[in-house]
Amino acid sequence: MNLTLYIVALLIFTVSAALFSRWLAARINLTADARAEYAERVLTKPATIKGVDEAVFVKLYVGAHEPRWALYMPIALLSATLATPLAAIALTAFWPVFTSMLDGGPWYDVGYYPWMFYMFFGFCGLWALCAAIVARIHHARSPEAFQPALARARGEPLDDVVIRRARPKWAVRARPDPAPQSTPTPETKSATEPE
Repeated sequence: MNLTLYIVALLIFTVSAALFSRWLAARINLTADARAEYAERVLTKPATIKGVDEAVFVKLYVGAHEPRWALYMPIALLSATLATPLAAIALTAFWPVFTSMLDGGPWYDVGYYPWMFYMFFGFCGLWALCAAIVARIHHARSPEAFQPALARARGEPLDDVVIRRARPKWAVRARPDPAPQSTPTPETKSATEPE
């Protein structure tokens, strides 16, 4: 076989292994961070982990913060790489069927521009399909954000969870908070209404 194909395959497998190693190292580090965070919350903020054991906390923490792209990208690369030879066989086998529907001139022979165009976009379509399938799986398996997942693990209904977010200082300077409007109470309303 061609030396270039071996070099490209070696490069793809090296990149895939590096990305998978990145994901695995991040997961190991996040597990240690989650255990330290749980131990700190036990001492300082026990209400935030009430009813949640360490294993569940670690699972939620790691699942919410891990770089999932570093796991799914090697899967997409390897699936596209392994499907390419099969696609080459299928595209080459379908080419005579495709050209039999055309006028059959000599410019449709293998190696000419129409064939190169057909093969190029056939491979691009295959690689895009592999990426789309893996991206769909990545999206379908995305975990919940950490704070809502932790609240759900504590047994709180998600509608009752209030995630506090301070208003930025620049927003307060740009448009100050309006003065709260007083709503009339029943006693003041009856006193102001004529009888």
